[in-house]
Amino acid sequence: MRLTFLLVVLVVAGCGDSGPPMEVSRDEDEIFNLFASIPITAIEDAYDRLNGFAYTTERTLEEQDNDGQVAASESRTIRRTPTADGVEESTLESSSTGSFTSADLPEESLHPQNPLSRITSDEPAYTSLRTRDRYAYEMLPDTTIGDQRVRVAQATLHQNSASEQPIRYARYYLSTDGGVIGVDVRRLSESALFSENSHVTVFLQRHPTGEWLPDRAISETTIQTPANEPARLRLTQIIRDITAVE
Repeated sequence: MRLTFLLVVLVVAGCGDSGPPMEVSRDEDEIFNLFASIPITAIEDAYDRLNGFAYTTERTLEEQDNDGQVAASESRTIRRTPTADGVEESTLESSSTGSFTSADLPEESLHPQNPLSRITSDEPAYTSLRTRDRYAYEMLPDTTIGDQRVRVAQATLHQNSASEQPIRYARYYLSTDGGVIGVDVRRLSESALFSENSHVTVFLQRHPTGEWLPDRAISETTIQTPANEPARLRLTQIIRDITAVE
């Protein structure tokens, strides 16, 4: 089943400067500087590097009903191998259940896509000095991903800035040397004619060659338009069996 693109246009809300600045602590300033120093292209670069490897991708699209239950799903497992003539793609497994009712579904792609690029701009508000005071910054308790201990930094939108910024929070998972190994972002945009609530989580994995490559990504989006039932979609992609190409 050929699918059409879900997020046709997600316009990043303007960076308003209205309202008095909020007092921030030195600790918050240090964490903001950490956010501002993280390359915004870190996740996109990992997806670009994947083009040089052979790998298997598992892609599952689900549509949920009003109770949050899966009403329809489609899964495909694809093996992609770069060759001298391009990329060889073979379907290892394919299955589907139910019937999709949403008119706006993600375009079917055998090549994994970075879902963060659909909901964030090239300069997210939480990394900009111009909108620095719209967010609160904190370090959350360290956690473990796989066998690696990671630091967790979070920027959370102040409640009184909700009408100005669509990104409600951004959480970055950082290795001990400061490298990005995961990003969790929630975006909420509302208007009289359209509302969109998106939650995207992306994690990377370190290949034996030392390069950071995509591991898994989950994108959940609810679109609401007048006179229509909400469209609730969940797209999961898992990258495994990555091998270097000689």
